[in-house]
Amino acid sequence: MKSFSRLKSVFGNKSLPEEEQRKLYEELLLLTLARASRTDLDTAQVEVDSVLAILKSNGIEASAEDVRLTAMSELFEVASLEKYLAKGGQQLSVAYRHKIVSGLLDVIKSDGTVGSAEANFFNDVSNALDLTPIQLLGVTVDE
Repeated sequence: MKSFSRLKSVFGNKSLPEEEQRKLYEELLLLTLARASRTDLDTAQVEVDSVLAILKSNGIEASAEDVRLTAMSELFEVASLEKYLAKGGQQLSVAYRHKIVSGLLDVIKSDGTVGSAEANFFNDVSNALDLTPIQLLGVTVDE
């Protein structure tokens, strides 16, 4: 199981170099998607399979057991996922943050229904990652 060392380092206010941003993104993606698979308290295999497919498409190798264990990680005893996302998201580009919510949407829709708990979780994650509605749609805004 991952130690989530990069995620822990952002709480020390360390600035991350570009290559570390990718690793932080991978940690936050795994945490978010794994937690999403438990949002409605009915962890369907189709949701776990969706998480595994998204992770694999991002070059992250994990097993179903890894996903289930991460969903119950002791990290959540220290702080909520939203706090990790808010702090860690500050270190990530809009593109990485959008990829997290895009993957999250795929997971919560994978069993064919989206319950209110899943919708609230999606909204909480989007807010924690400080994404605007236009960014949630995947539109890149020139600044």
